[in-house]
Amino acid sequence: MKIIRVVRKDEKNVIVYFDNDVKLILSEDVFYNSGLRKDDEVSEDRYSFFIEQNILFHIKQRALSFLGRRFHSERELLQKLKSKSYEERLIKIVLQNLKDHSFIDDKNFASHFIEEKLKRKKWGMNKIKSALYTKGVSSKIIDELLKEFDNTENNLESITEIAAKKINQLRKRNVDEKKLYQKVITFLLSRGFDYETSSEVCRKIIKQDFD
Repeated sequence: MKIIRVVRKDEKNVIVYFDNDVKLILSEDVFYNSGLRKDDEVSEDRYSFFIEQNILFHIKQRALSFLGRRFHSERELLQKLKSKSYEERLIKIVLQNLKDHSFIDDKNFASHFIEEKLKRKKWGMNKIKSALYTKGVSSKIIDELLKEFDNTENNLESITEIAAKKINQLRKRNVDEKKLYQKVITFLLSRGFDYETSSEVCRKIIKQDFD
C-alpha cells in the first residue's frame, strides 16, 4: 500500500489515505513517531503495527486519565481498562510501561490508601487490609505498610471517637441499653476494628456514662 495523502482530522488525530482506498486514523503522537510520509510504501504487517500502536496510545491516555483523578493499583487499572473493551494483552503492555516509568506503584498506592482511610474515613486495620487485598496489592506490601501505620494511640483515639458517636446516635433512637453494647460492637467490627479493642472501648464509654 502506498500513502497518497495525509490530512489532519482534528486537534489530536490525522487521517492517512492509501492508494487502495483504505484510510487509517492515527493519533498525532503515533503518526509523528512513525515517520510516515506521503508516497511511503506500507506493508500489511507495518499497517497492522501502526494500528496496534494507535490502540496502545489510546489505552495509555485512558490509563493516565484514571491516574490523574486518584492513585490506582495495577489491578484496578487493569479492570477499568478491560471494562472499556481493550484487549488484555495490549493493556498489560501499557501497564508495564507505566510501571517502568513509576506511574503505577502498588506500594505508593497502598501507602496513600492507608493514610486516607485512617485519617479521613477512620477505618480499622482489618477493613483496610481487606480492601487492599481486593485491589490486588500483595500481602507482603500490605503487611509491611500496616506495621508502619500501626499506631496504637492513634487507633485507640479513632475507635473511641467513633464508638462514642455511635452510642449517642443509638441512644437518641431509644435503643435498649441491653442491646446497645452489641450493636456498637457489630458496627465497630464492620469498620475494621478488632473485637478485643472494640469491646474494651465500648465497656469503658458505657461505664463512664453511668458513673
